[in-house]
Amino acid sequence: MGTRWIVEGTVNDRWPINTRSNVGEVFPDVVTPLTYHYGIVAAERAWRKTYAKMGIKARGDFDSEEPVIIGLFAGYTYLNLSYLRISGVRAPGSSAEAIDTAFFSDRNPPPYEPRDGDKSLISSLRILRTVLAALNIDSPPPVVADSYQRVAAFEATRPSLDAPDAELVAFMDTFPTAFEPVYGNHMESSGLAGIVAGILADAANAAGQPGLVTHLMGAAGDVISAQYSQALYKIAGTVKSTPSVNTAFDAGVARLLDRVADDPHAEQFLSEFNGFIAEHGHRGPNDWELSGRTWENTPELALAAIDSMRRADHDLSPSARLIRDDEQRQSAISQIRPHLKGIDRRNFDKAVAAMPYWAQAREATRDRSIRFVNPVKQVFRELVRRSAERGGDPDPTHVALLTRPELSDYLEDPPALMDAIAERAALYKRYSAVEPPFFIMSQDDVPTIEEMEAGQTAPSAPALLGEVMVGQAGSSGVAIGPARVVLDPSEADQLQPGEILVAPITDPAWTPLFLPAAAVVVNVGALMSHAVIVARELGIPCVVSVEDATERIKTGTMLEVDGTAGTVTLVES
Repeated sequence: MGTRWIVEGTVNDRWPINTRSNVGEVFPDVVTPLTYHYGIVAAERAWRKTYAKMGIKARGDFDSEEPVIIGLFAGYTYLNLSYLRISGVRAPGSSAEAIDTAFFSDRNPPPYEPRDGDKSLISSLRILRTVLAALNIDSPPPVVADSYQRVAAFEATRPSLDAPDAELVAFMDTFPTAFEPVYGNHMESSGLAGIVAGILADAANAAGQPGLVTHLMGAAGDVISAQYSQALYKIAGTVKSTPSVNTAFDAGVARLLDRVADDPHAEQFLSEFNGFIAEHGHRGPNDWELSGRTWENTPELALAAIDSMRRADHDLSPSARLIRDDEQRQSAISQIRPHLKGIDRRNFDKAVAAMPYWAQAREATRDRSIRFVNPVKQVFRELVRRSAERGGDPDPTHVALLTRPELSDYLEDPPALMDAIAERAALYKRYSAVEPPFFIMSQDDVPTIEEMEAGQTAPSAPALLGEVMVGQAGSSGVAIGPARVVLDPSEADQLQPGEILVAPITDPAWTPLFLPAAAVVVNVGALMSHAVIVARELGIPCVVSVEDATERIKTGTMLEVDGTAGTVTLVES
């Protein structure tokens, strides 16, 4: 039969197509059982409630409470492409293809095939009302302020980290219900951002120039996930102007904060860095994972980005690069509008005006959702620390491999579950070493670990001089520079200013690497991917969905990245 992951979902016959597209940015790694229990199950409930509120979800769409929209197969998280396309099918003026363009265009997803029950007149009327409201906004949508308020309220309920185990676990158990409306806000803003972006993509297609959509999207301004880079760049300036701190960085970022703690010249740097951690320390790679690293618990991640930025001998501020942004947007509008008539033209005009607000809202509500998780991460790490002192495992990821009932037993007697943890940690390592299927479309497609290990393909052949690798246009512009392949954001200090960042995926932990980079190339992604949104804000070209880019491109290879055409050309080997 083979060995399966600790928690495994069931492929839904009604909505069978599951994809790693888009969700790979959010959950790039193997998912632990505790994360599934506390986060994914709650997120599924929130997603369904939000889609019902927006009018997308119709009666009879689901026949059980088991997660369908967010699936867990072969150790990894998947999104249900079949169901998420329904927002385009049921939304007037949209389509399944428009949703694919916004979120799921990488790896050529299976084409949409209409089925009985996909369309719903009642849903379409309700969605129409929702979309019209979304197109008519002229300020940040209310979900943003609501998320900030809920996060602040939840943080205030976190017990002291000196509290007894039982009190800390009880706090963790309040998380799923409290988390639902905050995650619902993110799903609402993401869904509407996708629909509005779809209107712009359809308009560009109607004009016969699909690449112009990158100009239409442009920089939204005040996107929170771009603020991380700018805040760290300011700190990098302080480092450069403080000789003793700059010298400390020359010796590496490991234990750097300890090394400068008693340096009176480091006061400004430490004040700025601690302020950054207080405001943004909840972010990090794989930051939906309960046991994940954050800039707060692993500050070397942020310090490595500062290290890269401080070495730049030119201004990395995006302001100069964004000078032509509005000019390009206006040019794209003037080229597209003549091809649209009547209501399509009116909706296009409204979508152009509304898109920045929804792009901002999508990133802000995602940031607040992660912030909401942070107090639980803090409590969980304290429980792990305590149990390690009593003979338990000090690795938070290993402890997160327990189920919720097992966690209580573990806290009572850590050594009693060490054999189970060791066995699961070995299995986690095996799952982490393989690439899961990009699409799963039936229960038979869900592989065991043995099948995945046996099915791993040989590395892709290196790209050749002159080869044009085709992806999807993300952020406009052209840049030429040497490639720097980075597989983990902790390697940020390897990126030299002016190099082209080539990454497997990007979540906000990667954002600080964007600023010193001349351009960004990502293996996966789509129009509303995190990498695309942040690249636009920082004024650098970006191409996503370049399959096997991190395997086929070698560090040092000279690349030309065209973010408008969606191409990456090897101009020198």
